[in-house]
Amino acid sequence: MDYIASLRQYVGNAPLIMPCAGCAVLDAQGRLLMQHRADGSDSWGLPGGAMELGESIEQAALRETFEETGVRARPVELLGVYTGPPHTFANGDVVHSVVTVLVAEPLSVSEAFDGGRESMGVGWFQLDRLPTNLFEPNRPMLRDLVEGRRGTWA
Repeated sequence: MDYIASLRQYVGNAPLIMPCAGCAVLDAQGRLLMQHRADGSDSWGLPGGAMELGESIEQAALRETFEETGVRARPVELLGVYTGPPHTFANGDVVHSVVTVLVAEPLSVSEAFDGGRESMGVGWFQLDRLPTNLFEPNRPMLRDLVEGRRGTWA
């Protein structure tokens, strides 16, 4: 079930508080897995998305990471919990997200990611060479990751 889509039938583009989860997956070389988002923003960000009914935060983070990148991961620590100003997506949907981000390590890589629905592609980036066109809501998370902060909330 797509919980947020079902709510959108009733509220349209109106602001929603949305629990979300994602992963900052770091490989053995210290490279970060990022997705080239297919939401019209032409930006790169961390894999993640809305929690579904019946899921834990960890389950949501791992499911979203696999769906959007084809990478199965294992969480190793909490990066942080993030809130910020409401974000308006290209389709007009407004969300005020509460995002839990886990630092994870890759277990396996497949070509099974969603193939253009949410990701136009994926890439592994050194932390000192991240793309410049970052998904704006991910900037605080990426800043904490690069600066070595863990267990933060904002």
